[in-house]
Amino acid sequence: MKRVSLTPAVFHLPEKVNAIAREYGKQPIVPRGPLLKPILDRVRSKLVSSIGAADSHEAVIFTSAGSGAIAAAMGSCVDERGILIVSNGAYGERQVAFAEQLDLKVVHYALEYGEKPDLEQIEALVQKEGVGALGLVYGATSTCSVNPVNEIGALAHRLNLRFIVDGISAIYVEELDLKEAHIDVLISSVNKGLHAPPGMGFVIVEKSYLNLLAKQKAKIPYFDIGALWKKQASGGHLFTIDPRSLLETEAALDDLEARGGVSARIATYQERTQLLREGYKKLGLRIFEKEGMPLENIGTALYLPEGIEFEALSDLLANWEENDECYEIYSAQGALSDKVFRIFNMGDYDLDTYRRFLHALEVCLNKLSK
Repeated sequence: MKRVSLTPAVFHLPEKVNAIAREYGKQPIVPRGPLLKPILDRVRSKLVSSIGAADSHEAVIFTSAGSGAIAAAMGSCVDERGILIVSNGAYGERQVAFAEQLDLKVVHYALEYGEKPDLEQIEALVQKEGVGALGLVYGATSTCSVNPVNEIGALAHRLNLRFIVDGISAIYVEELDLKEAHIDVLISSVNKGLHAPPGMGFVIVEKSYLNLLAKQKAKIPYFDIGALWKKQASGGHLFTIDPRSLLETEAALDDLEARGGVSARIATYQERTQLLREGYKKLGLRIFEKEGMPLENIGTALYLPEGIEFEALSDLLANWEENDECYEIYSAQGALSDKVFRIFNMGDYDLDTYRRFLHALEVCLNKLSK
């Protein structure tokens, strides 16, 4: 039985990536040995060149999930003036929680989940509070929508703010130009649009800003972006790094390139969402949408039909048996958890997989509606 993951957490990966785990145990790599430098150099280079940012930004890598990269950005890039964080979903709230626990000055611009940020309100708060940085989540996975990163980046640039963007759910699957968006720090992870296991987080940082970060201490030694950058630029790492995750990340980057790069991956995801969203509408499901907020390419948030509970629907799909497949879907988060559920279209699946899922979804909804 193949369990198809329609979640953004863990899903089936390309064979080129899976092969690393099978082979690595035969000849592991010492994290501080001579074989590390060429691998680290290649991965750092490919992470930025794959998104067209090699001339303006550099990558700094951590053995961590994406949340580690959030902690690194908050602990390294927010000075005594503090940060204004735009929050219209669970991951904006996570930025706030991390920054507050680090005893940073935080101005929380809190909106309803999925609501479009107002640039005039942001500017007024910046002027009132005198912060030095602006935090945003680009791909708002709580509602499967995308925030206006270019508009807010232009505002941050005009106000001379450091612009820190959580791009974990957007990089490689949404249009993104770091220079056009004036992004100083892009928070990222390899296990979403890149299709690698969740073992490595990273940040992509504007080059001149890295020189400044290297001259100051961060609040978390393990996630000190400036210190790590200096060490990684010379081919080393301050702490133990996972070489297998590096190799899996490189395999995922090579697979991405072999399939046509970022533009081709975006097109693949858009083809999936078009197929699925047309199917949802035929089934009478209502998509969660807010005015002025485009939908993500990685998935769709849907209102639960009246009288149907998420757990019941999830259990039926998880125990589906046709075609030797079953399906795992995702609940909503926070304020939407009792109203909305989410279906993601990430990973190494073909369109027929999603067609079979739509059939299973129809049968399960009909069964629960009786």
